[in-house]
Amino acid sequence: MASEAGKRRKVLDVNVLAIFLVEDHPGNKYVSPIVEEGLRGAFIPLIMDVLPIRAYWIMTKKWRCPEKKSAEAIEHFLKSYEKPQYPSLKKQTIIESFRLAKELKHNVFDCVYLAFALQEGASAIITTDTDFEGLCKHVGLEYINPVPIEVLRRFKEFLKTNAK
Repeated sequence: MASEAGKRRKVLDVNVLAIFLVEDHPGNKYVSPIVEEGLRGAFIPLIMDVLPIRAYWIMTKKWRCPEKKSAEAIEHFLKSYEKPQYPSLKKQTIIESFRLAKELKHNVFDCVYLAFALQEGASAIITTDTDFEGLCKHVGLEYINPVPIEVLRRFKEFLKTNAK
């Protein structure tokens, strides 16, 4: 097995983290195997330090998951898995995020993932956002979206179902 220093590093976006934590989400069965690969040590999962809190917001506010259950899922994840790393954004990386947003004519919320991946020497971004395919190519990162397009279309149904 390769040493930690020699392992590929892959950035998980907030939706991948949230989907992994919500078992009845339509993308869970597609996202879970790749996240679990990282949790077993096949690669180093990189999660921006604030993303567990953002995942909680998505789970509770956007998807209407119960607050207690969502908090428990995030706490369990944080306490149970040693492999993910939680780096912070550096000041220069935030500046680079805005530069990329301007250059790519894309929102800074997505471009921060590109800048973060570059900051951390990552090889890929794992996301369910199809916009990242071209963005990743632009900066030389591998785009990994494990969810088939027909399942991505069902994500909105999940929102509607849980909003009731």
